[in-house]
Amino acid sequence: MPNIKAEYYSDELLDWNDSIDFNNDEMDLLTQRLTEVIRRDSIVDIAAKVEVHQARINGLLHKFQKLQFEIEQQEAALTIDDVLVEDTLINTETEKRQALLRSNMQATEKEYIDVKFGCYHFLSGMLKK
Repeated sequence: MPNIKAEYYSDELLDWNDSIDFNNDEMDLLTQRLTEVIRRDSIVDIAAKVEVHQARINGLLHKFQKLQFEIEQQEAALTIDDVLVEDTLINTETEKRQALLRSNMQATEKEYIDVKFGCYHFLSGMLKK
């Protein structure tokens, strides 16, 4: 098994991509719900309140998009002709990039959780009215 590290890194990247896709789907749903609030409520300044949440969601969409691009680059560094490289070909730079991606992914997911639950809190408050 000369490519155990490459396989681990590749699996990790795949999991992150799947997680990003799932989060993007959830953010699309949140955006739809925020739009529905504006359509059905005639409360003064509701659009400004919705805009705050939408801006945070848009910022995260951008961060996840950037992460997906970096994941694609890392996947390319781990393969030659669509075959995983041997561990001996994984250099320090590739390991550092993987660690940085891991750190950025964790930070962005934590931020997403805060944004998601803040948005849910806002939406549930709107349902009470």
